[in-house]
Amino acid sequence: MFGRFLLFLILVPLVELALLHQLYQKTDLLTTVVVVLATGIIGLNLARRQGMHAWKAIHLATAAGKTPSREILEGVMILLAGAFLITPGLLTDGVGFAFLIPQVRSSLGVRLTAWFKAKTVSTFQARVWPDSADGSAGSGPFGDAAHPFADAPPTDAADEGPSVRVVPPTEVEHRDRSSDEPGSD
Repeated sequence: MFGRFLLFLILVPLVELALLHQLYQKTDLLTTVVVVLATGIIGLNLARRQGMHAWKAIHLATAAGKTPSREILEGVMILLAGAFLITPGLLTDGVGFAFLIPQVRSSLGVRLTAWFKAKTVSTFQARVWPDSADGSAGSGPFGDAAHPFADAPPTDAADEGPSVRVVPPTEVEHRDRSSDEPGSD
């Protein structure tokens, strides 16, 4: 992951320099500077305006009692668009302007949400592994208590998403907890 990020930090400025050099060769220095400054100024104004709309949408969703996750994701993409537009260069300006198009943000938001959901489910999904060579769960030194979920039917995590199963405490655990409470003597 760090290697990709380092490669990104090295390659993007090199590509930007090559593109700016190409623009300079096709036109002149003044045109190149005006293009870089104009795209930055116009892009930042658009990002600020759309950022204010996203901020209001977050407040409206919160006031309505809804989770503003979609609005927050759009706000983050608009913030990234502003960061790309601040960076001088043609490639980063193109990416920044693309993030300012609502259809692009919507499409990217759907893909990011699906990726994040898949990553979260695969990371936090609990599994019960068999203890014995014959594959039977619950045959360990503590019997079935070692695997309280062994009798649960298998679920398809992609369809249902993450879930939590609450197992009630046994009578012994309940007695142990009640003896720890103050005033139970």
